[in-house]
Order: sequence, then structure tokens, then C-alpha cells
Amino acid sequence: MSKAFTSEETPDLGPIVRAPPRVAPGEVRYVTPEGHAALRQELERLREARAEAASLPEHARAARLAELDRRAALVEGTLAALTVLGPESVPEGRVGFGTWVVVEDEDGRTHTWRVVGPDEADARRGLVSVSSPVARALLGHEAGDTVEVELPAGRREYTLLEVPRRR
Repeated sequence: MSKAFTSEETPDLGPIVRAPPRVAPGEVRYVTPEGHAALRQELERLREARAEAASLPEHARAARLAELDRRAALVEGTLAALTVLGPESVPEGRVGFGTWVVVEDEDGRTHTWRVVGPDEADARRGLVSVSSPVARALLGHEAGDTVEVELPAGRREYTLLEVPRRR
């Protein structure tokens, strides 16, 4: 790269770290028991990594400790803002927070998703946020129901095949 396109005066600001979720008065931000446990495990791993960072050379130690402290503060803030809610709060057979759902789309493909909080959503693992269009359309329905979901790619139709509390 040409030096003309670089700046030696611009400081390295490090990775961008998002702030913990802001919860408005009266608002509740849910997390499944498994999501809560995963966040607590992540916090423990960060604390262990911080202890290990003490053995780094001084020039690398400060940056690594600052990075670990920022991440730990985010996880702690997130944990403080969350309320744990399991699928037991939902009537058996109905889609609700924490339940799994097996659906069939218009093309005959089946999909398995779990309705979770936004802090644990991961589409690759089948964890969909309760505030996503798919989850909002599925909430309250039961096996045998057909729902239409408005997605960015257009309207899709899903038939609920099964709604287990656990997978």
C-alpha cells in the first residue's frame, strides 16, 4: 500500500466494543438459562485470560488487559440487564420464549429454530431473536398452524410441525 493512503498521526483505537444493552424503565430483556450460563462462562474465561496476561511482556500486557477489561465490562453489563426465563413459562405445545420449533417451508425444507433473547441470537446455530420477524410471527402458535412471515426477501409461509420445549 502506498504511504499516501496511510496516516501515522491517526491513533489505533482498537476494536469497537458495543455497550451493554440499555433497558428502559419497565422493559424486560430476557435470556434463556443456557444463554445466561454461556455469558457467565465467557466472563469466567475472560477473568482467566486476564490472569494469564500478567505473564506477557510489558508492551503487550497493557493492551491485552485493556481489551479483556472492556470485554468483561460488556459481559457484566449485559448480565446485569437480563432476566432469565425458561420455556417452562410457555404452555406446552405453544411457541414462546425459549421453546424450539420445527417448521416446514413452502419448498418442503424443514428448519429447527429456538426463540431466544437478542443477546444470544445466532442464526447459524438456529437461535432466532424473539424480536425477529420469524419469531414474532411464530409466537403463540402450535403444531399444525401455518404462518406467513414478511422477510426482506419477500413473504414466506411456514407450517409448524413440532414445538418441543427441549431439544
